[in-house]
Amino acid sequence: MNKILLICLMFLSVNALAENQKSEVMEKFLHSLYLDVKTNNKSIIAVGERGHVAISTDYGITWEQSSNVPTRTTLTALSMINTNVWAVGHDTTIIHSSDSGKNWDVQFVDVERQMPLLDVLFINESEGFAIGAYGTYLTTFDGGKNWNDSLISPDEDYHLNKIIKIDQFKLFVVAEAGHAYRSFDAGKNWESMKLPYSGSMFGAAYYKEQLILYGLRGNVLVSNDFGDTFEQIKSPVQDSLFGSVHTFNNKLIIVGANGAVLQYKNNALNRINLPNNDGDYTEVLSIKNNQLVFVGESGISKKQLR
Repeated sequence: MNKILLICLMFLSVNALAENQKSEVMEKFLHSLYLDVKTNNKSIIAVGERGHVAISTDYGITWEQSSNVPTRTTLTALSMINTNVWAVGHDTTIIHSSDSGKNWDVQFVDVERQMPLLDVLFINESEGFAIGAYGTYLTTFDGGKNWNDSLISPDEDYHLNKIIKIDQFKLFVVAEAGHAYRSFDAGKNWESMKLPYSGSMFGAAYYKEQLILYGLRGNVLVSNDFGDTFEQIKSPVQDSLFGSVHTFNNKLIIVGANGAVLQYKNNALNRINLPNNDGDYTEVLSIKNNQLVFVGESGISKKQLR
């Protein structure tokens, strides 16, 4: 099972196939399904179903919904560089904001392709990557004004779930069915890899010089050599894991289905029991005072990390 089914279908996400419709402003927008959350240390932005974009400028105390989002399609991921924000989603959609999410414009869309983009990564205000179903791999060198539409591999069509930056040249992508890709030249060329676990990996993190992959049924793989070798870590849960954050107090927190919250440390995983389980978590963000912002099937919530 892949991320499209687990996140989009499992949550009964509605994909509005409406190329020119704006996102509907709703009173209870905070309780919608959200799939990603990021910050530029001034604003926090979360994106999710029906083109919803939620913005907080007071560390998650209050939120407002952006009223100028030019799509009702489900938004799956975002990337922020200063006040520039890019969000991707269904219908191969890419939208951009230059004012921290208040106003948006469409940079790329292909409704007829009927497939989602699943992640986006900008390494500066010019260079960015968007990845998605069936090996889709889009790149830009001008902030998204123009996108080069290609495949990460001409011979493979695995769904690409997450892309992360390791250093100036190294990038890593996790995919479905035990596959991954790595680049040593900032995304110009990609090496296809077969992981020791044959299921899908939905996320990845680079933490204390370790590459950590996580995904289906709680599986976690750790590499100390950029993927030459992997060690499988014993997991206290069998729930699929979707998101992670390197916190301000130097912890790695991984979240997932059924309220799973794990801490990774020294090649071991421990479960963290937090109050008020909100169901499936898709992503988590660290903010001040050891607080975490969670997004998922129940919307947006904030909790204290002890």
